[in-house]
Amino acid sequence: MKYDVFQINLSDAEYDKNSIREQYLDTIMKPTADAIMAARGLYKKVATIEAVSFDQVFDIGNIGPENKIVRHARMHSVSVGDVIVREDGVTRFVDSFGFGVVSF
Repeated sequence: MKYDVFQINLSDAEYDKNSIREQYLDTIMKPTADAIMAARGLYKKVATIEAVSFDQVFDIGNIGPENKIVRHARMHSVSVGDVIVREDGVTRFVDSFGFGVVSF
């Protein structure tokens, strides 16, 4: 199954804007569905990963194998605050432990 990975990758100029920085930090420091949705406009699709579960997307997004990843933009390892959308539309965000539910 294919999963799209969405991440926030801010430029230095974007990070210097307090409102954008606060939205971003909320997604990684206090990840909730509300924080993810408040920052929705900052997310960009960075990759599509072939996997069998959200857990495996996390693993592949961190340790590979690279041939399971199609990169669409600059991508960091899959981590807290990232959004993962399964090809059937089921969506989760990476929480501090496990995954949270979000309508993205």
